[in-house]
Amino acid sequence: MKQNFELIGIEKIKYIRCRRRDFSNLTVNAFTTRLGGISENYYKSLNLSFNVNDKESYVLENRKRILDILDIDYRKIVSAQQIHKDRITVVERGDEGKGAFKYLEGISGSDALITNKPGIPLLMCYADCVPIIILDPIKKAIGLIHGGRRGTQLKIAFKTIIKMKQTFGTEPNSCLAAIFPSIGPCCYNFTNQEEIIDWLNEKNIYNKIVVKKEKNSWSIDLRKANYLQLIKSGMKTKNIFISEKCTADNHELFFSHHRDNGRTGRMAAIFMLKENRKE
Repeated sequence: MKQNFELIGIEKIKYIRCRRRDFSNLTVNAFTTRLGGISENYYKSLNLSFNVNDKESYVLENRKRILDILDIDYRKIVSAQQIHKDRITVVERGDEGKGAFKYLEGISGSDALITNKPGIPLLMCYADCVPIIILDPIKKAIGLIHGGRRGTQLKIAFKTIIKMKQTFGTEPNSCLAAIFPSIGPCCYNFTNQEEIIDWLNEKNIYNKIVVKKEKNSWSIDLRKANYLQLIKSGMKTKNIFISEKCTADNHELFFSHHRDNGRTGRMAAIFMLKENRKE
């Protein structure tokens, strides 16, 4: 993680940033931890989701804290009502503030957001699912992906690159991607075959993604599945940076839906093109 990612601590807040040059020069990027907020109980402390029964006033204060550190106006956040599918939304001028104050005001039913408009901060929430940011440094366009189990199986990472190509003229081999901490195959285990039968039926597509550990026990490597989708889209291996940190295995740093049986808060990935160019 030291080479491509860094853990930054400011006051009590800690977040992770991809430190690669193009990401740091052209964008603001961050993946939050659970540290530095005011939420209580299951959501302690930097819960950033309005959709987990936390107090809205706590979530708003938590968002303000991290976004102030990133020098972003929290009122301009564009977020989505994530539904674990493969819909991709193009964010335009006029979308600023959608989902900034309430979950139901977010962009409806999307698990990936793309834009080429500088100064519009994208935000998606996670608690084990795979956070992926994509940068096209040539066309100056970005994508933010929420890669859960169902969305990954629907190939949302691959489809996001294709959508960027169709919308912005993006060439996949010019893109960079960063995959932030998510649940790893060390902890993403299943004992009910029916839960993952669709994955088992796609072994020819996801080679070694589903691994049988013991009798009636399997693990899934969501990070690798999304990585392979990015490669299939035309991205270069050397341009994909992966954090190996497991959210379920690091209780002090991260919320985890799988580890905590659904009673937990959410981290956020925040991604924005810097306002240093004319459109």
